[in-house]
Amino acid sequence: MEEGERTEIVGGNDQEGSRNLPRGMESTRYSRKKQIIAAFCATLTCILNGCVIGYTGPTLPALLMSSKTIYSGDIRINWQQASWITSILSFGCFVGCLAAGPFMEKLGRKKTLVWGSLTTYILGFAFIFLAPSAEVIYVGRFLNGVAYGVVLSAVSVYIVEIATIDMRGFLGCFVQFQGSFGVLLTFCIGSVLTWWQLALAHFVASVSTLPALCIIPESPRWLIMKGNEWQAEVALKWLRGRNPQSLDSEIEQMKKEIAIRKRERISINLLLKPETAKPFLVCMMMMLFLQLTGFNVVVFYCETIFMVSGSSVNPNIASIIVGAVLLGSCFISLGVVSQLGRKVMLVVSMLGMGICQFVLGGCLHMNTYPLYQQNNLTLHQTNMTGTTAASDVSSALSMGEEAPSNPVGFLPVLAMVGFLFMGNVGYGTLIWVVTAELLPPKVRSVANSVIICFAFVTGFFVAKTFADLKDSIGYDGTFFLYGGIAILGAIMTFIFVPETRNKSFEEIQMHFRPNRTKVPLDEPQRMQPLETVS
Repeated sequence: MEEGERTEIVGGNDQEGSRNLPRGMESTRYSRKKQIIAAFCATLTCILNGCVIGYTGPTLPALLMSSKTIYSGDIRINWQQASWITSILSFGCFVGCLAAGPFMEKLGRKKTLVWGSLTTYILGFAFIFLAPSAEVIYVGRFLNGVAYGVVLSAVSVYIVEIATIDMRGFLGCFVQFQGSFGVLLTFCIGSVLTWWQLALAHFVASVSTLPALCIIPESPRWLIMKGNEWQAEVALKWLRGRNPQSLDSEIEQMKKEIAIRKRERISINLLLKPETAKPFLVCMMMMLFLQLTGFNVVVFYCETIFMVSGSSVNPNIASIIVGAVLLGSCFISLGVVSQLGRKVMLVVSMLGMGICQFVLGGCLHMNTYPLYQQNNLTLHQTNMTGTTAASDVSSALSMGEEAPSNPVGFLPVLAMVGFLFMGNVGYGTLIWVVTAELLPPKVRSVANSVIICFAFVTGFFVAKTFADLKDSIGYDGTFFLYGGIAILGAIMTFIFVPETRNKSFEEIQMHFRPNRTKVPLDEPQRMQPLETVS
């Protein structure tokens, strides 16, 4: 799997790269237009990524209450089934990431997007909207997860391989932007559609994406790797529109880079070497804290949380606001990342996320604690069906019973919006930039593959345990726990993560050595500025 290329997209320094381009290989107006078209069409699959992330937000409340299937039968799930519907997506992502590498090597980048992701998305959404029971929804969500993992890997590699260096950073923004747009789109149409109608809409969107993928060329680099130089030249002509001499020059450059890569032996054992183990562990720590703050949980259970918190804003409207903030934060992060230090942003982001989780936990406590007293229940006392007080509260709200008046009903929306904004602008974006800057280039790809797989495993754990946590310590206790983890994450980030902005690779390496006067092991990188957002 080559998911590590994603960091090259996020961190590409367009201005520096354009200065280093060989003469005649700068992007022309025609080339920029064609690259934008190709990247836009490829990242339409990222909209589907956002759709599957946001799907459970508007649909879980209806499924928990009781809803009709496409066959007019009834379907109602419990909280454990809801936790499987949300968490199995991450398990599918893990499988998809592992499968993406062999698919891309065998089929190519474009065909992997068509057959490995788009077809799987179509099957997944078909399983969901035709589902008569929760178990069939599990299958659909798992297939959605597989497609999600394949898209993450294939799209990132495709953009890196079709883009000129001066366009790489701009085109890489499409991945995050399209994904956030998919979340917002799902929250908007999910407010007026039933759970199976929303899955059907996603099915139609998946089929509609196919023509766009058919018009874009295959990656020229992959074609050269497979010995199809003539087809590579045709693809480059579509992308560049340059004269034959320029095309030949770029093809020769690709051949040299491919030959160098083939001579390099990349092994996961390289991560165990002292010069790479420490920065790798720091990157793993950052990913662990990001997942344990409940970032994905907030999106998965968005509308349910608003209902239980007693928000004075309509849950559907509140969810749309959340989606709009996620989309807007993508633009803000581009400007902020280039202006402020990495470490400051990471620490402030985690602190802000922790504070917002504490505020949200407080709102949930104020709204749910009166129901505990009303039903003469304690936090750990279970009822005859084996569910707990927190389950009774959510069940009562989902069946339409009136919740006690919350004197600060607008705060849940502000807290959730603030949490997602701080997370997306700060930690959620910067973790990929900082990872690219901390890790030596020779292990960056394999390290990112491990980190992303680790993220999906921990994401599965966090999403699956949400139902158990809210049953055992209540909604309020669960978000207090997430908030405490975020504060601890801010402290650990302050202690262990070095500042990387405007630092050479040598300076960053020295931070992880006991004797900081040692000569760095990677001499070719000595005192060279990193190709990241500066």
